[in-house]
Amino acid sequence: MRFVDQLYEMYKGHFNGDEEDIVAIVVGILEEQSRKDLYRLIDEMDDEELFHMIAMYMIEVMKRKVAMDEERPQSTIH
Repeated sequence: MRFVDQLYEMYKGHFNGDEEDIVAIVVGILEEQSRKDLYRLIDEMDDEELFHMIAMYMIEVMKRKVAMDEERPQSTIH
């Protein structure tokens, strides 16, 4: 994806291998984008990029749901 490649080139000197740095930069950049901008980015993706984006999103949401279920006290039926 061209946008990601451009971001990487702009910020590659700021990354130290810490995932938190990457998350902070990506979230900061995305917060500045309008909904229309985000749709434009999606429209520029090829089918494989779109598939991977949606798959990664769904996987992360499912992981969070599983983690939340595991943290919740389970009710016992007597």
